[in-house]
Amino acid sequence: MTNPHAHLRASLLARPVAPTQLRTPSRWISHGLHSLALALALMGASVDAARAQSVEALEWQPGQSTTQPTVISTPHNDVRKLLRQAKYPQALVWVNKALATNPRDPQMRFWQGVIFEQLGKPEMALQVYLSLTQEYPELPEPHNNLGVLYAANGDYPNAQASLEAALRANPNYAVAHENMGDLMVNMARQSYERALSIEPKLREASQKIERLKPVLAMTQGKP
Repeated sequence: MTNPHAHLRASLLARPVAPTQLRTPSRWISHGLHSLALALALMGASVDAARAQSVEALEWQPGQSTTQPTVISTPHNDVRKLLRQAKYPQALVWVNKALATNPRDPQMRFWQGVIFEQLGKPEMALQVYLSLTQEYPELPEPHNNLGVLYAANGDYPNAQASLEAALRANPNYAVAHENMGDLMVNMARQSYERALSIEPKLREASQKIERLKPVLAMTQGKP
């Protein structure tokens, strides 16, 4: 959650997805996010066969063998390059142009959501991720990023549901597990505070909140 071009940790929870690495980091509730850029890619000739693919696994295109990656100028490579340079407005132009030709391209749509976040338009990003989860429920990254955005808005029930969906799609998705842990910590704080509001004399609840503070600070990207 520091250098946005190293492991790109976005804000809120643990992390969404990045241009340099598929399982992007998004950090809990800090919405100055650092880059979320997933690499959802198309494996095979059919867009419907899309699955998440690491951008580091790298310069390949649909239908191309992954054993001998070739660097060529394509819309995906052009957008990937702009994202790595944090040139988000320019990347959005390329993404929108590509989507005008192929509106169901999940990689481009995911990047569109990432760019909207970077440009301070989380509500637009949320709609993109939500649409992707509905059309491509097998892709864990959109569920993860959607959960991060819900959590940033304080919508913990939907955040939990989204992260659970991400983990159903990929039980070994470490980023989603970390985000779920961050979410649980924040939900625990919320429950303890609710208990205190009902019964202010509950000393143990107050003590638990104090003990959680260091962890809560970490989930919010604070030093």
